[in-house]
Amino acid sequence: MKLLAIVLKELRQLRRDTRSLVMIAMIPLIVMLLFGIGYSRESGRVGIGIVNLDDKPISWIFIDSIKKVQTLEIKAYGKSIEEGRRMVEEGNVYAVIIVPSGFTEGLLKGSSVQVLVIVDESITTISSVIRSAMFAVTYKFQEEIARNNKSEFIELIYNSVYGPKVTNLESFTPLVIGIVLQLVPTTLISIAICKEKERGTFEQLIMSPVSRFDIIFGKLIAFFITTLVDMFATLGIAVLLFNVNIKGQMLDAIMVSTVFLLGSLGLGMLISVLSRNQLQANQAAIFIFIPALLFSGALVPIDMLSPSARIIADFTPMYYFISAFRNIMLKGLSLWELSQQLSALTIYATLMMLTALIVLRLRVD
Repeated sequence: MKLLAIVLKELRQLRRDTRSLVMIAMIPLIVMLLFGIGYSRESGRVGIGIVNLDDKPISWIFIDSIKKVQTLEIKAYGKSIEEGRRMVEEGNVYAVIIVPSGFTEGLLKGSSVQVLVIVDESITTISSVIRSAMFAVTYKFQEEIARNNKSEFIELIYNSVYGPKVTNLESFTPLVIGIVLQLVPTTLISIAICKEKERGTFEQLIMSPVSRFDIIFGKLIAFFITTLVDMFATLGIAVLLFNVNIKGQMLDAIMVSTVFLLGSLGLGMLISVLSRNQLQANQAAIFIFIPALLFSGALVPIDMLSPSARIIADFTPMYYFISAFRNIMLKGLSLWELSQQLSALTIYATLMMLTALIVLRLRVD
């Protein structure tokens, strides 16, 4: 009976907390809805390029067979191997298929022919999809066309860009850093402020000689330093213990991380203002984090999801951060080459900080 009394008390207390009750009911529904929109419908296709140096009928039949693959989409055509490589390096496509001159002649003579595939290895999931698709295309093409011409086989030669090999740990390191920079500061600062409001110490701070500016920015700086220490510790373990390689400049990675971190701190302050207690703040932080994780492009590349997922990803700050951090870490790109991601993160950080500071100051007043 004592246990039952405690259970009933907690349920009644939860029923009185309307915001927490709504959050508990809505979180699984909304997350499942977003998951269904992004992951259950027609999947996306990986963009590739074609360079046909043979330009004969059989070579175009081979390219037509590539067009029929559901996981691949031909987005660009080039005229030379150098142009094809640039398309991959600039991120316009994930791979370029080079059909060599003499392709048709070699097949007609019954000789072996080599097809060059220049592939971006920075995202292992996509590179694996391209390799599997090209193997299936080549095998089927040989059965239908090449065998009739008594050809021995078509050999696929892979040339890696941003490789030659990216380990699974290197591929997931940007995601781990993204989790640290979003979940940790957002949860810490929102719960810390809500805890002070529950205990009444926040009002005591306001009544003290300390200015509102000192209160707000003191908390921001404290949790900013704490999260940066966490990030450096995480990155240090990856580099020193697991030999994770960072090709780009560390300063560029820190700059991108700092902008994203400021946005997360602003989001945490905004959550603290809108939440009445620590439970609500924690629920809100997790509720925002789950869709960010699903549409960050780290678990499954956005190009492999439905078209609707791309729209959601465009409004997901973690998607831009992971894209920028991955490009710095695995491709060695500089901030000047990441203007789109950096601009999106700057807008996010500015919007979150200004909104949180304005709302928090109004609440304090």
